[in-house]
Amino acid sequence: MGPSPPPDENAWRKQSWRAPSEGGRDPGGPRRPRHPWVTALLVVLVLVLGLGGLGALIGENPEPTRGTAAPTPLASTTQPSDQPGPDEPAGRTTPPAGRSEGPAVAPTTKPPPRTTAPAGGVVLRIIDGDTLEVRGDGRILPKDTVSRVRLLQIDTPERGACFADEATARTTALLPPGSRFRAERDVELTDRHHRHLLYVWNERGTFVNESLVRGGHAEAVLYPPNDRYWSKISAAEEAAQRTGAGLWTACAEQPEATTAPSDPPDPPAPRAPSRPDLPDGPPAGAPDVDCADLPGPVWVGEDDPHRLDRDGDGIGCEAN
Repeated sequence: MGPSPPPDENAWRKQSWRAPSEGGRDPGGPRRPRHPWVTALLVVLVLVLGLGGLGALIGENPEPTRGTAAPTPLASTTQPSDQPGPDEPAGRTTPPAGRSEGPAVAPTTKPPPRTTAPAGGVVLRIIDGDTLEVRGDGRILPKDTVSRVRLLQIDTPERGACFADEATARTTALLPPGSRFRAERDVELTDRHHRHLLYVWNERGTFVNESLVRGGHAEAVLYPPNDRYWSKISAAEEAAQRTGAGLWTACAEQPEATTAPSDPPDPPAPRAPSRPDLPDGPPAGAPDVDCADLPGPVWVGEDDPHRLDRDGDGIGCEAN
């Protein structure tokens, strides 16, 4: 018996980690992992990281996934989801059940009416149908100064005459105290009574001079050289006469007191020759004058161009 060979130091490296089974399996079959606990640790670590990432996603987006309706306790009371479905384009909202989806309706609120009269002077008081007091805005009338305005190219009945109250009420409705107005001048700005002769538009853009004539509240009267809107105002008078508007019907039967009676009564004895306490009335050709513009009674004689004498005795504005 010969000597044994020396032991191989690398023999353990050549041995299989898994010995063949008793049944005689091939040693070359699947091997058992070297460190099973390492594999288990890696699996646990992956699960922990996966659960942590899922929790972070849920915390950032608590809403249900798009296209998935949130669960509700009762199916019969499920509300439609505001989120678009998977087959719907983004930004579209599903209408509630039982409500028909119609075209979008634009807001029906109308913008405030546009006016053609910018902010201007302020109306303070209506004296009569064609005369008013205003506060100027510095354009035509002195700023913050009270001025008296006479509406150009019109003449309304005097106080106490037929349709005078209606004319004053209509002017008040067109130019209520406290409202603003726009004004235009003509060639001559003032008359000898220091009234400003103007064309006036109210806050709604209504041409007041023309409106009073067209409604039969005033007559059209031309006082040259102020004639800028004469064609429009005279056409308004023709229309009012055709339709019998205002004073053209209400005052049709009332005589005009433009001339004194053919047999004038004898003047009172104390005043007969000189009438020292009665100044002469305004002459013809001047812009129309109302009794409101005079301080007291005046002598107008037989002509009375401004119709100041109501009873034909030659004395105008006796009520002043």
